[in-house]
Amino acid sequence: MDDWRYLQRDLVTDPKGRKWSVALMDLLGQEGDPEMPSDLLQLQYASGRYFTLVYSGTGALQREHGYPSLSEAATAYERLIAAIGDGRLDPAQPVFVERDDDEGDSRL
Repeated sequence: MDDWRYLQRDLVTDPKGRKWSVALMDLLGQEGDPEMPSDLLQLQYASGRYFTLVYSGTGALQREHGYPSLSEAATAYERLIAAIGDGRLDPAQPVFVERDDDEGDSRL
């Protein structure tokens, strides 16, 4: 997982001393994607182009969440870092492919 290209990535230690990688990723920014994605490709990822990820030191994906905009994903990324750091969120309890509808992510 460390070989992917991320917009941001931090190593966060939870209150139990476990280390977690928290990352913000643009799916269109990965190896093999064109520098300037086509309008059709952008439309295909419109409901989840940007993702926040949490994974362990062994690379096991513990959490992923898709967002349509970079600003929403960046806000969620900062909230994840804080929530893991202070123990409000335990990444050892995995959650996969959450989509943020219009109500926002109030769990963090």
